[in-house]
Amino acid sequence: MADSHGAPENPGYETRDAEVGPLRNFGIFLIILCVFAFVSMWALFNTMEYYLNYFDDPAPPLAQTRTQLQGPRLQIDPPQQKIELEALEVERLTTYTWVDSSTKLARIPIARAKELLSDGTFTLATAVQTAPAAE
Repeated sequence: MADSHGAPENPGYETRDAEVGPLRNFGIFLIILCVFAFVSMWALFNTMEYYLNYFDDPAPPLAQTRTQLQGPRLQIDPPQQKIELEALEVERLTTYTWVDSSTKLARIPIARAKELLSDGTFTLATAVQTAPAAE
C-alpha cells in the first residue's frame, strides 16, 4: 500500500474558490433588471389610470341609485333552493294559469303552445298583439 503524503488527485470537493467577478456582474444585472421592471410597471399602471377616464364608458344614470346590500348574500340551502326553483319552472311550463284575468291573459303549457303554433291555429302575431303594453 502506497501512502502518499502529498495532495490527492481527486479529493472529492472543490479545491479552488468561485470567481467573484461573474457572480458580482450577475447580481448587479439582477438588481438592475428588478428596478427596471418595478419602474416600468409603475409607469404602466399610472398611464393606464390616467387614460381610464378617456376610454371607459360613462356610468349609467341609475348606477348611483342602486341600493348597496349590507353583508354577503349567502344561500342557506343551495340544493333545496335549486329543487324549489326547478319545481317552480316545471309548474310554470306545464300548467294553465291566469297571468292577468282582467285582460284575459293566460299562461298555457309549453307543449300545448307548440302544438297550437305548429297547427297554425295560434300565430305568434296574435300572441304579440294580446300581450299587455309595457310602460
